[in-house]
Amino acid sequence: MGHERIGFLPKRKQWNAIVQQLSEYQPSAETTAKIANDTLTCIRKNYEQMPYDESVSKAIKFLAMLSVSANQDNQAAFLRNNGCAVDDKLSLFSLVNSAKNFITTADGSLETNKIARDAVLQAITTYQSHHTSEQLTLFGDNNEPVWKNVGSGAAFCELARSFFAAFTDRQIKYYIERSAASEINDYATLQSFSAGISQTADAISHHAFETSKIMQSFAAGWFNKHAVTSVPADNKITDFLRISFGKMREEFRREAAKE
Repeated sequence: MGHERIGFLPKRKQWNAIVQQLSEYQPSAETTAKIANDTLTCIRKNYEQMPYDESVSKAIKFLAMLSVSANQDNQAAFLRNNGCAVDDKLSLFSLVNSAKNFITTADGSLETNKIARDAVLQAITTYQSHHTSEQLTLFGDNNEPVWKNVGSGAAFCELARSFFAAFTDRQIKYYIERSAASEINDYATLQSFSAGISQTADAISHHAFETSKIMQSFAAGWFNKHAVTSVPADNKITDFLRISFGKMREEFRREAAKE
């Protein structure tokens, strides 16, 4: 379970590029810098709690279960027996619906629940898209071979990284907008800044994807040790999330630190 270090300077340049783009929509460079720093601080604090969030835990459990299912005699039956109402062909439509129904929360944050669910949906959609040569359809019969081959550490690592990237992408955008709302008093300026977020979406998404790379080697090793043939216990999933989010928090800490 190796630790892959992403260079400090390139990562800082990526975040600075985002800040620079945002500054085009906000006249005060000082305010923009504060919004950026507040965003990084909020994400770091929030990620400290994420390993213990019910929705996030269920999201990773769903992805682990999907990978483990590929190593069972009857993949669809295994998923159904574990609370995932999929069809026999594992269509994208049934996987999406089963993920939505599986990732629920009784008393956790509904906001985090939506972000976690959306991140899982993006992860499975992206994975199937990358591993299907034919046209992707919701109900097509060409989906089964894709998910039959997902039972390895490498496959789980790809799914997990995609999840963390999508989750982080949404977190960055949320905290930028929340921080902007508290720092910008003029409504017209705030609207202009919010419009700028949309223009900066690609840069933010790329930054999130690069940040998620920090945990991918660990994800593969964790799956190979704890989840090849059976669904990992909840405490193992918590450990996985604690270490993964810890790695990402450290990356954000490094970005926020002064040179």
